[in-house]
Amino acid sequence: MDAGAAIWEYLGADAPVADLPAMGYGEVASGYATTHSAESVGIIGGGYVGIETAEAFAEHGLDVHLFEMVPHTLQPFGAEAAATVEDHLRKQGIDLHLDTAVEGIDGAGSVERIGTGDHTVPVDLALVGVGVAPNTELAEAAGIELGTTGAIANDRYGQTNDDQVYTARDCAEATHTVTGEPDHVPLALTANRAGRAIGATLAGDPTPIGEIAGTAAVKAFDLEVARTGVIDEESAAEAGFDPVSVTITAQSRAHYYPGGEEIQITLVADRESERVLGASMVGREGVAKRIDTVAAALHAEMTVHQLSYLDLAYAPSFSPVWDPVLTATKVLHGKVAG
Repeated sequence: MDAGAAIWEYLGADAPVADLPAMGYGEVASGYATTHSAESVGIIGGGYVGIETAEAFAEHGLDVHLFEMVPHTLQPFGAEAAATVEDHLRKQGIDLHLDTAVEGIDGAGSVERIGTGDHTVPVDLALVGVGVAPNTELAEAAGIELGTTGAIANDRYGQTNDDQVYTARDCAEATHTVTGEPDHVPLALTANRAGRAIGATLAGDPTPIGEIAGTAAVKAFDLEVARTGVIDEESAAEAGFDPVSVTITAQSRAHYYPGGEEIQITLVADRESERVLGASMVGREGVAKRIDTVAAALHAEMTVHQLSYLDLAYAPSFSPVWDPVLTATKVLHGKVAG
């Protein structure tokens, strides 16, 4: 929050966060803004923060350079969704530097350029959003065991190897509902849910912290992007599945109702059991909540056939008769059953 307030201050924006204590950044930003005018920004990291701040900086009229060290942005959302997002970002004027590792941020007393080894890109501001690692230093010092992911290990109630210590989410592992294995996916809902469950347990009502599916959504300018479960086929194979996937495009509304947009859905299932493993979606409307249908199917361990028979709401202004999720399941069922 303090760095965010400093960025607002530097850009001269009139925003509520300007009232937040900037812990020293504010004065630096204000002083810098009197002698510099921000025209360009380099964002390091193409995840949630990178994509969302790219839009925010573009809205302020800055030239935006987005650096990502792997071939695609939004890696957890799958290559198909990422490619659609990247095309959209380019149309919005974002300069993408994919498969490009940043080696340094340079300048004489201020940010002046970002170096990638092959070349440098002049920028006035740099924002680093390269993900997080669980903060386990205190836990390790206290003798708390870490799990295979590097986050704190715990049981179904959030209890660690010390029966007096419980841990909830962002620094802790959780069981993935698809693989059944420990995973580390630091997202807000599951963190809040785990904290609430641990509180109930400590108050005398033993409550499991729940499993996770990695369900998430992000806005990329005019696009909604969402994902849940296991999308990457290599990861699915490592978890013991024989993954089969399809990618379809369908309309968000009935074809005769105005305002509909295309939704691209990638759906993944296990060939032998036909169990749904995960999905990613991207489109201009109707994506962020449709992913919840698949997330519910994952927690219920539904097969593709079972998912295809859910009685989903229909009205021409919200969906075709066959919802895009149901269309994807029909296509995928034909593939796994064949």
